[in-house]
Amino acid sequence: MNKTITVVDSIMGSGKTNAIIDMINNNPETNYIYITPYLDEIKRVADGTHHRLKRPWYHDGLTKQEDLHRLLALGKSIATTHALFLRANAETIQLIHEGGYTLIMDEAVGTLREFNEVVEEMDGKQATEDDIRLMLESGIISVNAETLDVIWEGVTAEGSHYSEIERLAKNKTLKCVGDKFYWEYPPDVFRAFEKIYVLTYLFDSSMMAGYFTVNGFEYEKISVQKTEDGVFSFCEYVDSSVRKDDLIPLINIYEGQQNELGNARSAFSINWLKRQNGDGIKAIQNAMRSYKKRMKAKSSDILWTTTKQYDIYKKFEAVYGFKYTKKIVEKEMTEDEIKKERCFLAFNARATNDFDKRCTLLYLINVYLQPDIRNYYLRRGFSIDEDRHALSEMVQWIWRSAIRKGYNINLFIPSSRMRNLLKQWLEG
Repeated sequence: MNKTITVVDSIMGSGKTNAIIDMINNNPETNYIYITPYLDEIKRVADGTHHRLKRPWYHDGLTKQEDLHRLLALGKSIATTHALFLRANAETIQLIHEGGYTLIMDEAVGTLREFNEVVEEMDGKQATEDDIRLMLESGIISVNAETLDVIWEGVTAEGSHYSEIERLAKNKTLKCVGDKFYWEYPPDVFRAFEKIYVLTYLFDSSMMAGYFTVNGFEYEKISVQKTEDGVFSFCEYVDSSVRKDDLIPLINIYEGQQNELGNARSAFSINWLKRQNGDGIKAIQNAMRSYKKRMKAKSSDILWTTTKQYDIYKKFEAVYGFKYTKKIVEKEMTEDEIKKERCFLAFNARATNDFDKRCTLLYLINVYLQPDIRNYYLRRGFSIDEDRHALSEMVQWIWRSAIRKGYNINLFIPSSRMRNLLKQWLEG
């Protein structure tokens, strides 16, 4: 029987993590697994719980997954990233069940992800449309017409280009939607936990809400309150309008001629950006320069985003002052150091607090769900509200900036749809 999931649905900065730390400290008999995309949040929670939560790591010849299994077998509470759970298997699930664990997920995860994105984090053996067509035509795989599960029909392909496809298909976590493979988070992992908490905001419009619904889970929402003595605790769900009132004076949304670029509802969507010719791209580049000049912003103030598809972001990154916060010699810096100096941040970024000094923001995208993902959930009986989903993505991205520290930000959103969604949200 599926368990009810508790969603702590509260605006960013409302004290969700503090409330979780107190819950862990007040329940020493409970085993916890805390997973987050933020490495600094792992340290924060570990420190806050007096290092009761252990982090799986490479040591004594063990892989991170093997060390996770070791810690689970010992009944230790654990803090780790979402990525480690990509390789959850039957042994992982059994150990979680036997340990009576409570799961705490910081941020709703992408429960349906493109296969090529997933394997890039693991073995890098990606699958093209031609690969998929060949495998279907030759009978190596088939696809369940109802669930869209990929079924492995061929001989074992260990070590081959198809080995990860075989593994995920046999784990029943590989879907074929349209002409692409997608990896879906195994629902049996969630069923193994005693209790589940998800820390997020605007959960109802997330893919994870769809995932839980189509897999037979129910969820209830709660909020966080700060008591008179300064302690954060859980409470009945309430709207975050009071917290939003505090944010309104901090956000200066540009209203001016440059917004005319995004008057059409589809403007700045991925397909719209893909269709822009030289003049269209030049107009956006000019708007970027103009806004930076208007705000008298230095490169170290700038944070901007658009899609990475079709290398569109590289065309905008070519605008002077929009690549790095200062001149750097890449060969003399580590990849992580270079990343922190960039002005560009992916619009769906979650796992970073490295940009909390950036105060001049350009949001050059109009967010829509990928049609394959939207249609997948529709086929399984769940409709995701695209406007609410787009709003959630945008608010999460804005929260990477200086506003998370309580500082004022300037915001250029040329897409009329995205700009109006944000204004309507701020106005309640």
